[in-house]
Amino acid sequence: MSDLALYRRSSGDFDLAFDEVKGDLLTSDSLENAVVISIGTYARERKLGKVANLKPVIGGWWGDALSEKGNLGGYLYEAFPGKLTEVTARSVENLVNESLAWMVEDGVAKSVGCKAEVAAEETMNVTITIGRPDGSDDAYAYEIKWMATDGI
Repeated sequence: MSDLALYRRSSGDFDLAFDEVKGDLLTSDSLENAVVISIGTYARERKLGKVANLKPVIGGWWGDALSEKGNLGGYLYEAFPGKLTEVTARSVENLVNESLAWMVEDGVAKSVGCKAEVAAEETMNVTITIGRPDGSDDAYAYEIKWMATDGI
């Protein structure tokens, strides 16, 4: 099953990929595309009224309302109101692993792992490793500008 294709801009942000000739959105079934959607999409808020700086209320993907089991995305945003510390890095690791757990449950991956490190005063580096069922590993590295999360 394909998702809307994403591409990484030179700034590090992700955006939708378009076929410039046809003017259509592109699709992708790449593993990194699934990782980015899983960690970068806000799942329906589970701590209503308990998470600071979240306005408006995060309602999640509309399609999740049609399924009791469905919950696209993750809860990485729960870490954003916190200060950039090693404790926050451990929280980010747990939240990323939680958002990728579906890959193991669905047999897409044999294992998922996340390592988060405070790299600089306002930057966290996140490395995600996906162990594939065939024994190979894929690794993806992302940088979170912590100041950019203020107010999310």
